[in-house]
Amino acid sequence: MTVVPNWPQEEAPSARPDWRERLALATDLALIGFLTTVAALPVLTAPAALAAGSAAIRHRYTTGSLPPVRPLLTLYRRMILPGIPVLLVAVALLVDLVAISRRWVPGGPVLFTATAAVGVFLAGFATLTVVAIGREPSRPLREAAAWAWQSATTKPWTALAPALAGVLAFFLALTVPATIPLVIGFQLFAAHVISDRLAGSSAA
Repeated sequence: MTVVPNWPQEEAPSARPDWRERLALATDLALIGFLTTVAALPVLTAPAALAAGSAAIRHRYTTGSLPPVRPLLTLYRRMILPGIPVLLVAVALLVDLVAISRRWVPGGPVLFTATAAVGVFLAGFATLTVVAIGREPSRPLREAAAWAWQSATTKPWTALAPALAGVLAFFLALTVPATIPLVIGFQLFAAHVISDRLAGSSAA
């Protein structure tokens, strides 16, 4: 009688996307980044454009296909007015950093470091808010910001990681301005991936 060993069964490795799927993803991210950049050109619409871009990225990330245009336009229009105060805060913080670095105001390196740290944290918080809106486009900005604030304060790395990625993307865009649309698309995608892994896949 032959005894068959009862070896433990190993799970089959998950299929990895081939080069054509990766190329299709990169092309779609570039297209979304380009359209987001165009929608942000009036400047005051930049937060609304990022929100719509985030929703488009989320749809591509979860379904593997590009989203319909009409819901994105609805989200874009809905986010224009709520996004203006966010833009003004970002501009004020940037002006403050420039003023301190050029010694237009007193404070020196200590104040600059403290302000930069606050800026990085707020950038991470804003990124999480954009991700939350992308996950659930019908969610009001206040609710998305509440979830992002809770995630950023209870798990600071969930805000720090996408913020640092955003800083790198920002300096890359400054170095090669022609890459701005690409940087925006890939940065939004990275924000969703990082958020899913660190903050949880549910923005509840």
